Amino acid sequence: MANASSSGTAMIRASTAPCRAACSDGPAEVDADTIRQTYEAVLWTGAPGDEQEQLGDLLVGHVQLLLPEVSEYVPRMRGAQQSTALHVITRTRHLLEDGPGASPQEETSRIWNLATQCRALLTLYLHPGPLNERAVGDLDERRS
Repeated sequence: MANASSSGTAMIRASTAPCRAACSDGPAEVDADTIRQTYEAVLWTGAPGDEQEQLGDLLVGHVQLLLPEVSEYVPRMRGAQQSTALHVITRTRHLLEDGPGASPQEETSRIWNLATQCRALLTLYLHPGPLNERAVGDLDERRS
């Protein structure tokens, strides 16, 4: 078994502190590598009990950073990509509204779901697909 200094989650501890501080001070730049490391620590290696709360907090921060970014793209997205983005945004908002799990098992499930949603949001942010030049709402405003 790997020791803590060589585990993926130990890497998270050192590399995510700047993102967390930036996220709480206002708009922050999306750090895809840090976000990816955080969700991979949960999805691929599991979140050990002592790191579960910290990883959950980091995922909430990443999701809160990505939601408005992806939401900005949605009016300009096309077809299935737009539908997928709307589904991911809606599901993520519900997950955030539900808050922490009532039991350790529910919290583990919530953190897993946050990691999955975070991965989906990052993918949509990095690969929004072909975008229309203007959103439909923008065109309507110009016609009035």
